[in-house]
Amino acid sequence: MELRHLRYFVAVTEHGSISQAARGVHIAQPALTKQIRDLEEELGFTLFERRSRGIQLTPAGQQFLTDATRILNEVALAKERARRVSNGQIGSLSIAITVLHALLPIFSQIMRAFRRSLPSVSISLRQLLSGPQLEEIRSGRLDAGFLFFRPAGDEALAGFTIHREPLVLAVPHDSDWAAKPPERLQELCDADFLWFPRKASPDYHDQLIHCFRKAGFTPRVTQEGEDNSALLSLVAAGLGCTILPATASINAPDSVVFLKVKDLDIKLPLELVWRSDNSSPALQRFVEVVQACVSPDQ
Repeated sequence: MELRHLRYFVAVTEHGSISQAARGVHIAQPALTKQIRDLEEELGFTLFERRSRGIQLTPAGQQFLTDATRILNEVALAKERARRVSNGQIGSLSIAITVLHALLPIFSQIMRAFRRSLPSVSISLRQLLSGPQLEEIRSGRLDAGFLFFRPAGDEALAGFTIHREPLVLAVPHDSDWAAKPPERLQELCDADFLWFPRKASPDYHDQLIHCFRKAGFTPRVTQEGEDNSALLSLVAAGLGCTILPATASINAPDSVVFLKVKDLDIKLPLELVWRSDNSSPALQRFVEVVQACVSPDQ
């Protein structure tokens, strides 16, 4: 039994005669008659009673019509759902973004635009450091991530910059630095400096150390935090100062003051990154939406 047998059967019931149904489905009447007989033979029971004034469904035929109609409707729905998946119109995505950067206006703009464009695609959003994001993307547990420091020359990963993040000095509001901001990093040599272990983000750590050395600044590390949120909490508690992305100032506690320092001139490229061989249509549509939201000068 094939779907065409069901379609022919339903067409005959809708038209009330085989001759009219044959015209409706665009095949010859003898061919349609044979298809109905083949179907009855396979089923093992009669679907129609042939009468002088036409045909009438048997009780078994009435039940078969109900089920055949349901099956054809489900096939049509399955076809439509598959078409929408292939076009990236429905599905699901697992996305991550670095700690704090979910508050960026560009990220909010991207998420709103994607929801307007593809309301039937669901997104699971996580906050992860850049290093763990890269591991999750490579393993396939993440479809894409907004992160820093995509490895140069790694053809397994694709991506582009969505935002360039300046760095700022974060100090306690009641500190001497808040009252008299330093002009250069070197002035912080004797300050209680809050830092993070290199393993948390090696590339970020090394870029900052290079910047510090160029400025003649050797930080006197007194405490460590695993990520930017932890460092911000330590500053808010008055335990020292640190370097943070400027985004940390969004919704930060009043006990923290953010300062620009002349020779803290790094701008970190926040990128959307995904695996090059990820062929998910929903992911491709997401990438297109992000590209449309990003300023050409990023």
